[in-house]
Amino acid sequence: MTERSAPEPPRSQRDALPPSMRDRTTFLLYRAGELSHSMANDMLAPIGLSARQVGILTLVIELEPMTQKALGDLLRIDRTTMVTLIDDLERKGYVTRERHPRDRRAFLIEPTDDGRAAKTGAIEILDEQKRRFLAPLNPDQQAELLALLKLLQQPPGR
Repeated sequence: MTERSAPEPPRSQRDALPPSMRDRTTFLLYRAGELSHSMANDMLAPIGLSARQVGILTLVIELEPMTQKALGDLLRIDRTTMVTLIDDLERKGYVTRERHPRDRRAFLIEPTDDGRAAKTGAIEILDEQKRRFLAPLNPDQQAELLALLKLLQQPPGR
């Protein structure tokens, strides 16, 4: 019996994928999103926030206080996860829950001054994350990617 050596590891994760995946636009969009999200979370970890929590802070600061349900719908975060994220933000003193004036069953999520400051610091980190993540693209390619992604955000048929 001859001893077989282990196969060489692939040169990159991309090489490890079958053609039906590595050439599928939707899979590559998903994977790029996951990589970017992971990088953002890693870079935000030292300040104790996640990318989703920065999204929550951004919405309630830049738009208006809103309900947990509205936040979940906008960010596509399920109800249970949203409660956990907001509980953590509340413990850190970044948001408060206030009874909705027109719906006694709902709470409005409102930012605190500390939450506004945390969001400012987080956005600086996310700006650096974007710079690093998009570094393989030149400025024209980055602008084109942004324009194409915005097109894909429109509902089908428009």
